[in-house]
Amino acid sequence: MSATSTASPVPSRPARGPAPAATTTGAEAPTGTTTGAGGASRLDSLTGLRWWAALLVFGEHAGKLMLSTPAGSTDLSPLDTALHAVFGTGFVGVSCFFILSGFVLAWSRKPNDTARRFWQRRFAKIYPVFFVTTVLAIVWIATTTDALPGWQLVLTHLFLVQSWVPDQSVSYGLNPVAWSLSCEAFFYFAFPALYAAMASARALTLRWVAGLCAVAAFVVPYLASSAFALKHPGGSESIPTESIGGPFMYWFVYVFPLMRLAEFVCGIALACLVRRGLWRGPGVPVALVLAVGSIWLGTYAPEPLQRVAVTFVPFALLIAALAQADVTSRWTPLRSRAMVFLGEISFALYMVQLVFLMWTGVHLRGWLHELGLLTSPEAAAPMWLGVVVFLLYLAVCSVLAWALYRGVERPMMRVLRPRSAGPAAPS
Repeated sequence: MSATSTASPVPSRPARGPAPAATTTGAEAPTGTTTGAGGASRLDSLTGLRWWAALLVFGEHAGKLMLSTPAGSTDLSPLDTALHAVFGTGFVGVSCFFILSGFVLAWSRKPNDTARRFWQRRFAKIYPVFFVTTVLAIVWIATTTDALPGWQLVLTHLFLVQSWVPDQSVSYGLNPVAWSLSCEAFFYFAFPALYAAMASARALTLRWVAGLCAVAAFVVPYLASSAFALKHPGGSESIPTESIGGPFMYWFVYVFPLMRLAEFVCGIALACLVRRGLWRGPGVPVALVLAVGSIWLGTYAPEPLQRVAVTFVPFALLIAALAQADVTSRWTPLRSRAMVFLGEISFALYMVQLVFLMWTGVHLRGWLHELGLLTSPEAAAPMWLGVVVFLLYLAVCSVLAWALYRGVERPMMRVLRPRSAGPAAPS
């Protein structure tokens, strides 16, 4: 997606790409146990971090409402300019989810686990919420266009293979943020083999793996731009991609699962280092400053580097620092009960927020006009009203996420998870 905001009454496209965001993106609940230097530990700070990653994605989407800017205008109001400065690169929340996913899955890996049981747990965690939000997206499309989406598109999404298609009408069809789950499904398929290769690797090898993954995020986009001449694959282009090299390059850099695998692999390598007590990196305060600074810096970075490269290393350092702090029982700002709760509903928030924003956003100015809060459906709202609407959307989406978490995610995890396989083997 272009870094320039468009004056659209509704966020009709994913966060500079999704989703996510996700998120996170559906990372396994970070509650693993370690036998490393810090002893047994819940990684509650990483659960809290999931909320902030989901909030970045939500902010990028909600910012597209641009309620305090006149409809159709590209001259952003001070409020919308501020929202763009804070959330303009909110799509990087998906990158945080991908690194976090690899880290947490490696951290919580059980010695006697099998690939089948692992895949069954991931299906139980991810698919029910994905299915419900996909159905909601189909209903939204049917009620707004008076037509059902094609069965090929529906099947592509239900089998989570949409991100392999370099066509935005497919990868972002139905619920656009679900593209990241297509990547995650590929990561889950590869995880047993990836973890087996790294679990017994030397510390130096793990550091090289993490470093090369970060380097790839900077180098591969430029190598690809020189290697690929294809600019306009078949299908429609709903997101401006000229500044990144065309729709194919946009798909290759941001959506293509193989390209995003580096973040997931880096997370696995970091988890192996932290579990062994071999992690050497900055503490939480420094890592937080680096992460926040990289998000801000991303708005000024070249397009090919915005979506992954700029925040790759800072996010990796932050995730490792938070895990290390939890292992050693040091304080972090993300381990409170409230933050853990918000982190637990973050996956549902990631999956439901864009459908709700798209469903209601096209009517928002008309509703506010009918209430007498806007002089016309095209008028700019006062900045106070823009702030209230942004916070109200966040609150409503959070309530919907909580309902999905309590009514779908948790019950279906109990129903679909594998049965106990007996006592764990010695580590």
